[in-house]
Amino acid sequence: MEKNKKIEIYKNLILDVPGVNSAQFDKSIESSVTTSWGVNWDADFIARDILQNFRDSNLSEIEKVVINTKNDKILVEGNNCFDLRKLFFVGSNKAGDDTTVGEYGEGFKAAVVSMLKRGIQAPVSVSGDTAVVIDVGDEVVEDLRPLVYHFFKVNKQNKTSFLIHTYDKELKAAFDFGMSHFWFEKNPLVGEELHSYNDISCYKSKNPKEGYLFYRGVMRGKISHIPVVINIPKKYAQIENKIKSDRDRNSFDNKLVNSFLSIWARSGFHYHGMTNNPAIKFVLESSKKTWDKGHTLLAALANNAWNIKDDKSLIKLFGNKYFADSAHYHSRGVTWSEWYDKKTQTYIIKKDRELEKKGKIKLPSYFVRFGVTSSLEMFIKNREVLEKRIRTKKTAALSPKQKKAVNYAMECISKVAPNFSSLYNNFKEDQGIYELDFKTIESKDLLGELKDSRDYDGKTIYLNKDLFKSNFGKFFAIMTHEMGHVFGKDGEREFSDVLTHIIAQAVDKNSVISKYSKNWSRYKI
Repeated sequence: MEKNKKIEIYKNLILDVPGVNSAQFDKSIESSVTTSWGVNWDADFIARDILQNFRDSNLSEIEKVVINTKNDKILVEGNNCFDLRKLFFVGSNKAGDDTTVGEYGEGFKAAVVSMLKRGIQAPVSVSGDTAVVIDVGDEVVEDLRPLVYHFFKVNKQNKTSFLIHTYDKELKAAFDFGMSHFWFEKNPLVGEELHSYNDISCYKSKNPKEGYLFYRGVMRGKISHIPVVINIPKKYAQIENKIKSDRDRNSFDNKLVNSFLSIWARSGFHYHGMTNNPAIKFVLESSKKTWDKGHTLLAALANNAWNIKDDKSLIKLFGNKYFADSAHYHSRGVTWSEWYDKKTQTYIIKKDRELEKKGKIKLPSYFVRFGVTSSLEMFIKNREVLEKRIRTKKTAALSPKQKKAVNYAMECISKVAPNFSSLYNNFKEDQGIYELDFKTIESKDLLGELKDSRDYDGKTIYLNKDLFKSNFGKFFAIMTHEMGHVFGKDGEREFSDVLTHIIAQAVDKNSVISKYSKNWSRYKI
């Protein structure tokens, strides 16, 4: 008698679904799913997983899924039908289908159990000529009750409906937002398209306070303070390897958000198309309030940027109000050892203080990639200007006496380190790899410097004219040091290895060095 009363109640619940005017009880099936299942989803997860089935069944017309939360009901309706028996069995025929969100067949059951734990009874699903109402069966053992599916036959429907009766405001709000969890062109969160490349798209967000990250059809993260929507529809191993056991499709943690943004910045733009790109400009313009504090999205964009540094529109955007913190890994033309040089660090500290006194705002070091200057960039630029001026205005060909001094030192090098000297055809014509040219400089800032000549293998070594007045040891050391730079810059392993080899040879053959040093007075100027 009790069961008949329940069936009559469930029949009336089904008849409350718009379009249903007849319902006949078919059968009740006890599920292996119980109320003791260790799931307790929040309102957003419940709404998202119920709506996921409507999304997957209406891929070509998602915007036609209608949600109504008035009159203490939550009613969801979609145009297409699907077999309600799939809501009963654990497992899914959607596994491996990249166009659908559902994959494991457990989501609906978890959502129902979570609703029951919130006190929401008897959810109704109707599709085609079938309806099912789910309730809780009798207690099997203490605190363990199975879900029972009550199937009914109804007048033919050309749609699918889901209905619950509830006063739960939080759940109603979650269903109102619900379809926004899924990617589709008319998603209410998504505004104007800014850029698309390699199937990765970037849009303006309709929420001026935050943006959203969509991966494979589902929102997996939010971006605070930057109103941009990024959609990555296809699989990336960098993410898939970390979420393969994530059946609940949780929001990405910080590491996964960083991976997502890195993929977007690295693969979502063609490197020739980053300059004057509207998406990049919009991101920077809309994130102005976060510039001084920094932002993960800006960092990802900067670290994977090509050609943005010289984008004139961005230079205009930042104007002359800002400067970037100095870091060698974000600057061009400085090695690790040059960065830590005392002279470089002193310049940076003094320049930073000077800029701050002028009221300029310091930004994170990666803003250099967007064209914002830094004290280190100023140092490098000044050095380049100085070097260019030295080479063009204060250099000269060797005098006859200077040539004799250089040739004398070269002769010593060939006897101390023959393997090293054999690399230069100045010693054995047409047998070496590199052709050296020598010039003098007057700069007090440089004792010696090696630069590429016009020829592919040509190198020019600039020697300070005062070096020709120094002792042989200093002249020999500076000259071999600059010759070694054909293998790399200061601090690089290849250069250090060559220099170590020359020093070792000089120590072993110190008698040769001593002999040449004694006769240096003949060549010293």
